[in-house]
Amino acid sequence: MKTRSEVVRTVVAVTLAIALIGTGAVALPSLAPVQASVEFPPQKGPQLEPDVLSAIESVNENAGNLGGPVKQTIVEMARALPSTAASVASATTALARPIAEGVDVIPDAARAMRATAHEAIKMKRGIIPLIPSKFARAEDGVTIPVSLTQYCVQGETRRGRQTRHGIVAADPRIFPLARYVEVFLGNEYLGRYLVDDTGGNVLGATLDIWNPNCKEAARFGRHWGNATLVAREVEQIPNDSLAPSRWDGLAKR
Repeated sequence: MKTRSEVVRTVVAVTLAIALIGTGAVALPSLAPVQASVEFPPQKGPQLEPDVLSAIESVNENAGNLGGPVKQTIVEMARALPSTAASVASATTALARPIAEGVDVIPDAARAMRATAHEAIKMKRGIIPLIPSKFARAEDGVTIPVSLTQYCVQGETRRGRQTRHGIVAADPRIFPLARYVEVFLGNEYLGRYLVDDTGGNVLGATLDIWNPNCKEAARFGRHWGNATLVAREVEQIPNDSLAPSRWDGLAKR
């Protein structure tokens, strides 16, 4: 009896299972591999403009060419350079050539940037190459940036005169001896000074102003200013429009 009831239950369970599967209420997992021919519907995205598509195709085509010989690829890239890129290359060559030749053919506008004292000392010691154009002589009436220092040495100047108020030591390659310079510290006018002395470390675009007070000279340190070489035809005319602010820059000498 027990065996018969189990058989009946089994038959009923199988019959119900077949009925559920047949009606589609339950689907058995398929063990067959997914066919390659199955297509998935494409996902819609933003539409690209025709010119963008053309650019993408061009990039793909050029990328495919990279597999070719390197020399051929470089030649094709060079031919494809726009005229503006060629102009930039030409300008770069024109700028680099003067540097390679010693920077003696730099335009006059670039000559306003003379060597600083730090650069000039390095050139003197051979640490960096000497660039002659960095020591181009100052032109009459042209203002150039300079560093300003002070010294208090008592004795003879390079021109054989006694150190005194109203003189400066300078690099004679830039500021000739026996010439006058108008000196400014920022917007402050310091006066008209006579270039009467030189110094071992007074190199490049530097003016070393004489000050009888050594403590004041030491405290002054180094500042950035400007200097203008006075033309010979007007150097004896006092500059009444600019009053000296310190160190007796317009003293009789």
